[in-house]
Order: sequence, then structure tokens, then C-alpha cells
Amino acid sequence: MMNSVAKSSTTETDPDAAERRYFELNVDFRLPTFPSVDWTNESTLRTGLRTQDDKPFRGIQFSEPPKIVVERKNRRGPLRDAYSIDLGIWLVSDRTKLLFEQMDREAFAFERAEVNDRKFVEPSPAFWLCHIVRMLDCVDEEQSKILYQEDIPFKNYLRLIDVKMRREVIGAAHAFRPKYAARTDIVDDVLATAIKREKIRGFGFVEIQRPST
Repeated sequence: MMNSVAKSSTTETDPDAAERRYFELNVDFRLPTFPSVDWTNESTLRTGLRTQDDKPFRGIQFSEPPKIVVERKNRRGPLRDAYSIDLGIWLVSDRTKLLFEQMDREAFAFERAEVNDRKFVEPSPAFWLCHIVRMLDCVDEEQSKILYQEDIPFKNYLRLIDVKMRREVIGAAHAFRPKYAARTDIVDDVLATAIKREKIRGFGFVEIQRPST
């Protein structure tokens, strides 16, 4: 493996897209690990599944609702608005879902979750599994620094180090997954700012552009 500079659903073009900053959507590791959540029927829903990264929730059909158990472990503390359930699949609060739909409805798929919160004094808010379903071949590889996975017969980005995006592909999109990093969620500064403004807890942001010198 090595760092290298490589060769190289379009949305309506946004004249400000070229000036945007982009972030990998990650877990906010500054928050405590409690209360924790457990997707208890994940293995049941995945039985016989052929994973397809280009499908919502990688092809899960949800023969039953996703069942989530909240574990407090005798520790106090509110639920976050977002939990990482699996790579690229999130558990998000109702207000997070509302914000995402307001900002970029076509980018996301949601599935209502059944939450077991019997150890809470008051009921928890509604929660949803969330998956970014928009996938774009939008990275300008000639202008980007990317760590590629080697010794495989197809292209795969291991790490986006310093990335320039193709404006004509991204258009007005605020959230997407790169085609060659299918389990990496990307949001722009517009959506990241909205998440912070609404004090939605649970997401961390890793900038994928190095500052200009």
C-alpha cells in the first residue's frame, strides 16, 4: 500500500459547489460510550443476504423492523442523535431524520426501528436506521491524494487524504458515498454546519482537504 496521486444520479449544478469543503462523516469519539445500543436482530435480517454496497442498507429487505436494545449499564446520560450501527449504517433520531430530509431528501434511506428502552424513566424518541444511498464517481483523482488498496482486481480507496471533487458530478448534493469508497459517508460543509447548528449529537467530521498554503 502507498500514498499516490492517480489518474483518473448527477444532480443539478450548484455554482458554489467548487468552493465547498467536504468531510468524512464519522463517530464523535468525544462523547461517552453510554448509553449504548445493540442491533439485536441484525444477523436474522442478514440471513441469506448477498451484500450489495450499491443498494439501500446493502440489500437488506427488512422482513421485520430492526430491533434496537438500549443498554444503560447503570450509568446516566441522554441518548445521542446518531449511533454507528455498522460501516455506513447509522441509527438516528427523528429530528436528525427530519434535518436530513430537509437538506437532501434523495441522499438518504430510512427504516423505522423498534427501540427497547425499558430501562429509561421516560420513553426515548423515535429512531431510524439511516443509510446514504447516493453514490457518485466524483473524486478528481488527478488532483487528489488517495491511499489505494493494492493486490485486488478492482479499485478501492482506503483513505481520502487530500481530495478535490468534480463539481459537475456533485452538483447540489450535500451527502453521498464515493463510488470507490462505498462504505465512506461524505457530507459537505453546508450539511455539517446544519448538524452543528441544530446541536445534533453523535457525528464527528474528518476534513478530507488539506488547507491551502
